[in-house]
Amino acid sequence: MAINDNLLKEEILQLINSQREGDYWDFKVEPHENNASLLHDIICLANSLHIGERFLIWGVTDPSVGCKVVGIPEKNRKSQIQIVDFLRTVQFAGIYRPEIELRSINIDDKEIDVLIIFDRPYKPYFLSKDYRDRGKCVLANYIYSRVNDGNTPIDKSTDYIMIEKMWRQKFGLDNTPLERMKLFLNKPDDWIKDIDNKRYAYCKYSPEYHIEFSEMEKFYEPYSFFYPNEVSYIGRALFKYHTTILFELEYMCCDERRITLAVPQYEYLALKNVCNWYYYYELDSLQGFFLAFLTNSTFDFVSRGGAAPFICFKNSEERKKFNEYILAHQDVLEKCEVDITVKEAFKMMCQKGKNSVMDPIFAYKMWQIYGIWKLDNN
Repeated sequence: MAINDNLLKEEILQLINSQREGDYWDFKVEPHENNASLLHDIICLANSLHIGERFLIWGVTDPSVGCKVVGIPEKNRKSQIQIVDFLRTVQFAGIYRPEIELRSINIDDKEIDVLIIFDRPYKPYFLSKDYRDRGKCVLANYIYSRVNDGNTPIDKSTDYIMIEKMWRQKFGLDNTPLERMKLFLNKPDDWIKDIDNKRYAYCKYSPEYHIEFSEMEKFYEPYSFFYPNEVSYIGRALFKYHTTILFELEYMCCDERRITLAVPQYEYLALKNVCNWYYYYELDSLQGFFLAFLTNSTFDFVSRGGAAPFICFKNSEERKKFNEYILAHQDVLEKCEVDITVKEAFKMMCQKGKNSVMDPIFAYKMWQIYGIWKLDNN
């Protein structure tokens, strides 16, 4: 998931102002000339125990000389495509390699490059074949890491206790049952489930984590009419560890039980002269994890050509920024064109006498605007 430019700049400024390096960030005055050195730095950061993204920052001096922003020189400067292509040529053990994104930001009228190394549950990353470049060698089957502000030397492997901690992180062994349930929900292929026919599902590798589904009853929401058959059902799901209920969530079946989804949340905006509610999920919330589970991580709302206008935000921060945009640009709602199928959904809702504070046309416009706004802000 992309990091907002403003938030990234804020974080990098905080790291620079700290006047030090740490377990998830490293300053370099200029780009690496030697690819083995670059690879070593990327692997060390990728294997950090830090929870969150890691940063290799070019164009800032070492803490010993004050972490000054000097700007990145063009010599040896690489693009994101070049770095991605380089990592693809390296023989990592297994199928995973560090996932990266390169961003350029301006600080004090100077441009610096920030290589973002995403926090993914695939460490430890290590090589199955040595990688050499002009006298330097990243060794196969050696596990490198970053502790505090230092990397494992390129000719040594990290301490065994660090390797053990990486594996424990990978499998979530140090997490609480609630945190592990979240991890499992994001791996729907690891579950035994048949929601249409059985009122339970369980994680096949840890069956003590299971879900119990209640009986369902008919209900309706304006989004029900976006599907060919407006008949919808709602029920509750209990998420359990052994016999302990970790949390409860509602789930629904739309289009006469042809599609099963987590029940979305509602957002109200104080706009002028419009009915102003819309539907959404935050993908890093419990509802978002449940949605990933029910849709097999496709987040697909389509059934027989119909689809509800549900917005999928990455997190609450993205939702707040989108709301701020709408409040500052209310004219975009007037310019937004509505598909004939949306008008038919509204017409059908009225014919069935199903009144609601939720206006399906407004919800559809918000969904449509979000798609455009997201492209412009990523």
